[in-house]
Amino acid sequence: MNLKLLIGLALLLYLVPLALWFVWRRRKKSGELRNDPAASWMGRQSGRAWESSSLNPFYQRSYVRFAPIPVLGGQIRRIRQRLAVIGPYDELTLRRETMKITYAVLLIAIGLLLALALIGRSLPALLLGIMGCLVLNGMMIDFFVHRIENRLLKDFRDFLEDNRHQFQATRMADEAIYEAAQLAGHDMKLHGERIHEVLTARDPDRSLAAYYEVAPNRYLKIFTGIARLITEYGDKATAKGSLYLNAVSRFIQDINFDLLRRQRLSYQLSSLTIIALAPILLSFPLQRWAEKYFPVMAEFYGSRLGSAAKLLLYAIAVLAYVLIRKLAETEESRYAPKPSGFRWEKKLYEYRGVRYPVAPFVPGPYTKSRYRLSKLIGESNSPLTVEWLTVRRLTVALLSGLLMLGMFAAVHTGQIQRIKNAPTYEQGGLMLGRVNDKDQQEARLRTEFDRKIMNEVDVRSGRWEEQVQGLVAEKAEAGWNDIKRNEAGMRITEKLRKLDGEYLKWWELLIAVAAGAAAYHLPVGIMLFQRKMRGMEMQSEVDQFRMLISILSQFDRMNVETMLEWLERFAILFKPALQRCLLGFDGGSAKALEELKREAPFPPFVRLIERFENALERISIREAFDDLEAEQEYYREQKKETMDRLIESKANWGRDIGFAPIMFMLGAYIIVPFLYVSFMQMKDLIAQLGQI
Repeated sequence: MNLKLLIGLALLLYLVPLALWFVWRRRKKSGELRNDPAASWMGRQSGRAWESSSLNPFYQRSYVRFAPIPVLGGQIRRIRQRLAVIGPYDELTLRRETMKITYAVLLIAIGLLLALALIGRSLPALLLGIMGCLVLNGMMIDFFVHRIENRLLKDFRDFLEDNRHQFQATRMADEAIYEAAQLAGHDMKLHGERIHEVLTARDPDRSLAAYYEVAPNRYLKIFTGIARLITEYGDKATAKGSLYLNAVSRFIQDINFDLLRRQRLSYQLSSLTIIALAPILLSFPLQRWAEKYFPVMAEFYGSRLGSAAKLLLYAIAVLAYVLIRKLAETEESRYAPKPSGFRWEKKLYEYRGVRYPVAPFVPGPYTKSRYRLSKLIGESNSPLTVEWLTVRRLTVALLSGLLMLGMFAAVHTGQIQRIKNAPTYEQGGLMLGRVNDKDQQEARLRTEFDRKIMNEVDVRSGRWEEQVQGLVAEKAEAGWNDIKRNEAGMRITEKLRKLDGEYLKWWELLIAVAAGAAAYHLPVGIMLFQRKMRGMEMQSEVDQFRMLISILSQFDRMNVETMLEWLERFAILFKPALQRCLLGFDGGSAKALEELKREAPFPPFVRLIERFENALERISIREAFDDLEAEQEYYREQKKETMDRLIESKANWGRDIGFAPIMFMLGAYIIVPFLYVSFMQMKDLIAQLGQI
């Protein structure tokens, strides 16, 4: 049984159970929606879990059996840690969700490997698929974890709607939260009960501080804090009605706005990830098609330029995929300060044998370059130090240089094998169209004859022509004339010259050094890209600050420091600057605010801080922000315009990046090589015509 049939059977065995499972889930879900009153709000069951009970034992057994396995165990622990931050799951639920994501990632990885094996039909294609799965593993985990985060955000919006109705009935925040939690989905029910425990605890402030540490998103943090203020000081009647209900309405409006932004970004960029990776899969059938109908193209794909173009195509496709994923990310976790955890850069830098070679590349203290790097590290939200970043840059440069050298060595080895084993067609004319079986058989026999002669030639003597002519005359077939023997001798001599030139050259070493030098700047380039993406989101966070300030300014016991503490809890992009401001606030409030404006010079944010400066001594908090209510319509329109510009900007970036691999594949991998080889063939044809 050949390899193609085996791969086809494996793909069939993979797709059939997957399709049956998908159909079963669709039918089961549609049946539940028709027969279960849970489809309506009044009939919702508390904490209803939409999972099949028959699959739960399977997930639990899988967790127990896979956890001790070295590779799968590490994958399971990584996913479990991500999920544990999102919600207060019980152990069984956490294991179930972990195994659901693990199975999904494994199915995608196996499907990708089978597709590459079926399309590529070669070991390099399979190795490429394995490397691609290793690269995309973390991104696939992020994708499924972010789906859970979005689901929690939607459930929180529904929870707030229920909480509004319950508060209107009871006028008690804690009771309304508890009743709304009983109507929420499983994950949100756990959070709602946790919030209720915070509000009814013996020491609510301590419980609130503990909840701030584990809350999965900033909306839950701020809602819990406002519910705590309402529980302690009571609700307040404002010009627009209940302060608590107005706060809930603004939360719902802001969450809807955030969900709409995520959906629009996903709609604009989701298909571009497939487009960016498509050239990797399409390169194999396109290459076979070109070699089938234009046999001379096989010379290009087997040459150094062809190998370099193929590797460059894969690199561009993977880089485009990574950048589009960065553009499509809308979750606040990517901007939150990252925990240090295990840093391989730090571990390497601790060794004396590494620290001494790295030291000359580290910018000196109080220099402009060190200041710029430190500022870039902070603005890109990286947990690295300047020294660790230098270790990363040098490591990437060294690996890139070695990879380039290895590529050159592999290309030389492949060229040697191609010269010895590739079919040898007769020279002359453009080789267009399919080659018939007779010509292919003659080309293979010609290659076998040339290889026998080359194996008997003593290449160290340097006198190839005489040896080749003698061996050709000795081993030539009886029907060969002098012209055919001379052509064979010249052809074999040319092959020997090519074999003699297949060694690592000085300019290839220079290219490897240049590639390492370019890769040295790659980590900094990625940080610059991340900083630009953060800059696009700053206006959105300032708009959310205005929403929060308009709620908090209605409370009577608010001052500037307390407001800054609330903003620091809610902030993502401006969190480090607000933290440093709060640390220095007791040493001089005016100086701390002035330093805050200097560290975060975003103009709309600076205007908010200037209002806080007025509220320090001259006027009250409510007077400083009294126009926020009057300008709500303007800020709402401004926020909508900002969102449209942000999405349009990211969509344009995504289209340019996503279609770059396709354009490179069509240009550098198909059109340009074909034109180049055609011109070379035309040149040979003209030369032969000139000899007539």
